[in-house]
Amino acid sequence: MSDKLKKYLNDIFQPYEDLSTVKELKEELLSDLRERLNDYTKQGYDEETAYNMTVSSIGDIKEIIESISVNTRELKHLTSRDFSKINLQDSDFIGVAVHDSKFDYSDLKRSDFTGSDLSESSFKCSDMVDVRFVGANLTRAKFDMSNLRNVDFNGADLTGAKLDMSDLRNVNFDGANLTKAILKMGDLKGTSFSNCTLDYTDFSSSDLSGVSFDNMTLTGTIFEKAGLKGTSFRNAVLRDVSFKWAEPKKAIFDGAAMDKVTYAVLKGTKADLSNVTVI
Repeated sequence: MSDKLKKYLNDIFQPYEDLSTVKELKEELLSDLRERLNDYTKQGYDEETAYNMTVSSIGDIKEIIESISVNTRELKHLTSRDFSKINLQDSDFIGVAVHDSKFDYSDLKRSDFTGSDLSESSFKCSDMVDVRFVGANLTRAKFDMSNLRNVDFNGADLTGAKLDMSDLRNVNFDGANLTKAILKMGDLKGTSFSNCTLDYTDFSSSDLSGVSFDNMTLTGTIFEKAGLKGTSFRNAVLRDVSFKWAEPKKAIFDGAAMDKVTYAVLKGTKADLSNVTVI
């Protein structure tokens, strides 16, 4: 009867399986109904009667689910909303579409925006420690002066985004697109850029100490006045990369390949180019 009960709920909830809130409700309800079924069985009711009593006890579940799904789908298509100065810790924003919205001065710690469309939205001066933006659309979004420690941007589109003067320590940008993004005057120690697109990305005056750009292709990337102590460009390809007023002599270029202009500039700073290929 437990399997029959599970099938009953699966049939009811099937049209709403795309909504995480409804899926969680189904799991909780199944657990409660199994306990109720066991109670009826222990009271001496036969299996069929116990099953029917259990199902009848939950009332019109379809009406409840429909109400939840309507509200959730409305939330997923909000546009141009102001969520500023709100405590939104641990919020579930998975899959929402809130273009051009404001989350300024908000507490968003541990919230989940996985797969969300947040293009041109603003997160200025917000506390965003441990937030997830996995696969999110963040084109032209603004994160100026925010606490972004440990944020997961894996696979996110941050084309043209601004992350100036922010705490970006231990952030995960693996697989993200940061084309023309601006990350000026930020602390990026411990941040990961594996398989990230950094074409024309601006890291001016940021601390990139110990960060790895190994095996990456950097085109038009800007490192002006950036802290590069122990920064690694091993086996990277550098084209039209700017190191103006930086100290690349503290960086590692072992096995890198670069165009003549980039090579000439680095040579003038006395960077170690002993194992570099000019292309």
